[in-house]
Order: sequence, then structure tokens, then C-alpha cells
Amino acid sequence: MKQVEIENQLREVVSRLMTEVDLATKQGRLDLNLISEDAWIPILKEVYQCPNLVNLNRKHKNFPGIDLGDEQDRVAFQVTSSTDLEKVKSTLEQFKKRNYKNAFDELYIFTLRAKQKSYSQEAIDKVIGDDIRFDPKDHIIDPGDILATITGLRLPAQERMLQEFRTILGDVQTSVHELNAPENAPYILVSNLIEVTPPKALYVAELCIDEESTLVAARRDFNYKGQRPKKHLLVRFALQIAGLDCYGWTIHENRIFTFYDMERESAFRSVVDIGSIEELMTEDISQHELVEYQNLFKYLMKDTVRDQLLAFNVNWSKQQKQFYFLPNEKDADQRKEEWVGKKLSRRTVFERKLQKKDPTKVAFFKHLAFDISFLDVDSQWYATVTPSWYYTFNLYRPSIFHVDLLTKQKRLEHNHSVRDQVRFIGYFLSHNRNEEDLIGFGDLVELQCLSNISLEENEELEEALEGEDACAN
Repeated sequence: MKQVEIENQLREVVSRLMTEVDLATKQGRLDLNLISEDAWIPILKEVYQCPNLVNLNRKHKNFPGIDLGDEQDRVAFQVTSSTDLEKVKSTLEQFKKRNYKNAFDELYIFTLRAKQKSYSQEAIDKVIGDDIRFDPKDHIIDPGDILATITGLRLPAQERMLQEFRTILGDVQTSVHELNAPENAPYILVSNLIEVTPPKALYVAELCIDEESTLVAARRDFNYKGQRPKKHLLVRFALQIAGLDCYGWTIHENRIFTFYDMERESAFRSVVDIGSIEELMTEDISQHELVEYQNLFKYLMKDTVRDQLLAFNVNWSKQQKQFYFLPNEKDADQRKEEWVGKKLSRRTVFERKLQKKDPTKVAFFKHLAFDISFLDVDSQWYATVTPSWYYTFNLYRPSIFHVDLLTKQKRLEHNHSVRDQVRFIGYFLSHNRNEEDLIGFGDLVELQCLSNISLEENEELEEALEGEDACAN
């Protein structure tokens, strides 16, 4: 069932993404593909098995002919919103002219919109000759081709790809809104990035728990009836038995990592070798040379935020991999939150929907939802916000109509409504916190921009504005 839900969500988000890019391209916004180059790297890495894929334009500005490349596995990608044969031929001409075959064996042309039904192999062969092998059926790809490959991956990989697609969709929608601003008019671009302040230290210790007695207690106190659980669940049981119910910790190589001070928190001391407790600076893990430790740090950030948001009745859906708003009171029909956009207003974040045929019965619950992911830019941490909706039948588990209801809701939303959702969530995260919270959220990143200049000129403008304290970061 979950596999079907994830695949339906993937189809829905990919379809919306391609529609957004197609509309923007038809409006002459061809620079939209430049915005998407970096965003596609995690997806292309997994789908095409090229773990060292990087943006070549980071090495040389406007790297001619190709955008992304893995020099170890010798695979290159051109990312474009153009789908015609002439674009294909010009890309191949550049590839041949600059002797990229010395660095790459394989070239893919990735169109952000639906590609043509066919391309002339004869016309392509006239351009490349015998220099490289390029079959348009295999080497011209679009998001639909990527989706087809993803559906053959295992469920955890599909869930990761779904979050990446959601992030890209959010970025594209924000960019389309920016590009559609009135010509020559200065405007404030509100991104989906929120400044984040992580804790200065984290703690690590060797695990040391009595597994047998913990399992006996879990069956007695929590009515656990399963077989021997995995270590993560066993540790969670042990912490709960010791009086601590939290998610802000993770296990790696039989060690537990957390931002909570294990020297002071007795529950953690009950599951570790006390003599092995070590305090580290966050940079020791977040800037570690191994990607697995960098990812561990991000997972730890998210799980700690999960603890923080529970205090404000914002839950985490394990099935949907996103946060969502619960009612403040169990039997409430609605939940509204005050926030300040252009003016003070109230936003509905939860509703109880009744059946039309029998108004005494609940049809479903509608929750405003969102996902956040963390990224590090020159040692400044940010959270990216991707808004959505969650439909449940009991406040926790998804309704059997969730996918259909979500699809219908997304069709009703325009760019400005998604933008307002991002602004509201940013406001909520930055204004709802307790003194003991370990992770702090700042304001959404805003940039003052001009709509009639190129992206390169805009970057120069931003640098100038920073020097005059006129650009809000």
C-alpha cells in the first residue's frame, strides 16, 4: 500500500514540475533551467549511478556544452528546457569541438520538459560521426524517463527521490513567481530558505544496554509483541523506560549521537558507557570529510526539530515523511494560527471535514503539512521549506483518499498561495520556540531584485547591495 502511495505522489509531483517548467518556457523564461542544475544532481546521481556528479559550471563559469559531469565514471549531462533537434545537434557539436570525449564516454541531454516523440538518428550521426555513441532513444531523457527508472528502485530510495522532487518543485515555483514580476519593477524575492542556528556542541558515546531486560520491560510496559526489535527501537524502549521520550538522537557504528547533554540527562546515561561520553564541536561532524557523517548531522537536526515542534502540536508523519499540524484540542473542528505577512492575519492549519451524506460522521481531517531539509552554505546553515497537505482518517494515519484529495488541492493552488504557505511556515518556525530548544530558526531569506536583468547581473547587484546593507540575508 505504501509503495503505491509513494509512486502516486511521485507521479503527481513530477507532472506538476513539468507543467511549471513548460509554462515558464512558453513565456520565454528560458533561464529557468539554470536554476535547476544543482537541484537535479542528487536525483541523477542515484538514477544513473554516478556518485561523483558535480556542476561543471562551478569549476568554470558557463562551462560550454555540458552542465553536469562525473569525471570518475565519465558521464556528462546537459540540462536544458529546449526539446528540439537543433538544441541536441548544437550540444553534440560543442561536445565534439571541445574534445570532451577525452573526459567523458557518455553524454545525456536532459530536457526539463517532455521531450519530442522522436529524433532523427541520421541527423545526429552527421554531427558526431564516429566520435561518440549517442542514441536519442537512450541519451535524450526527461523527468518522465527518470520517474520510470525510480519506480523500479526500492521504497527507501523512492522516498528520498520524492523529497528531492518536492524541493525542486518548490524552487521552480518560487523562481517562476520571481520571473513573472512586472518588468523593470524592483521586488523582494522571498525564497524557501530559512536561516538556522544549530547547537554548538553534540555528544557521542558507546552504546551499552541490557538488551534482554529491556525487551522484557518493553513487553510488560508497552505491550510490545514483536520479535527481537532492531537496535534503534531497542534503544528507544530503553530511553522510554528511563523516563525520556524523544527522537533527537541517532545511532551509527554502535555509538549514539545527540545534541542533548548526555552528562546531564540520566536517561542517556542508562544506555551508554558513561566513560565513553565525548563532547564534540558540531563542525567535527557537520564538516566531516565523510558524507555519511554529514548526512548523520542533518538527520540529527531534523529529529531534534521533531522534538521541538511536538510542543506546538506539530507532528511528524512517518508514512508521508513530513511535518503536519494537529489540532490544539482533540475534538476541535479547526485550528487557526496568527501570523504576520503584510498584515496580522489568521491561517487555518487544520480542519475536520464531515461527510455530506451523514454530517454526524467524519470524512477526513485536513492538515497543513511541510517538509524541511538542511543545507550548509559556507558554514551558514539553512532549512528549505516545502509545503503540502496531509489528509488523515484518525489524525495520524493517511486517509484512503489522501492521494486524490492532495491532487485536487494542488490543482487549486497557484504560485502565490504556495509562496504564502512558505512564508507562514517560516514565520511559525521562527516565532514558536521554547527557551530550552536547541535549534533556532531565523527569518526567510529575502533578496531585493530587479526583474529585467539577467541572473548574472542580479548576482552582481546582490553583492553591491550587501555592501550597502540594502540586501536582507
